[in-house]
Amino acid sequence: MSKIHVSKKHKLGHKQARKTAEKLAEKLAEEYNAKYKWKGDDLEFTSTGVKGKLHLGEDEVAIDVTLGMMMRPFKSKIEKGLRAELDSILGGKKTA
Repeated sequence: MSKIHVSKKHKLGHKQARKTAEKLAEKLAEEYNAKYKWKGDDLEFTSTGVKGKLHLGEDEVAIDVTLGMMMRPFKSKIEKGLRAELDSILGGKKTA
């Protein structure tokens, strides 16, 4: 298994950040046939060869993804895409 961790600070406030995270989840569900559900402030998602969790904090969003063997070759592309998507929807300065 291969793991990806991406996080980004935000200044949206909890309510707006959750709406933004929901839009991201809808986009991923459409593009990658992913299933997702909220458990408190954690959005858990799965797709073929991929599972993960987005944690919504007061001033930060963190995404942890585990890739199955067939998805490992795409790790850097997936990580780059996640970072770009967070930058796009949250704006501001990049973080780990």
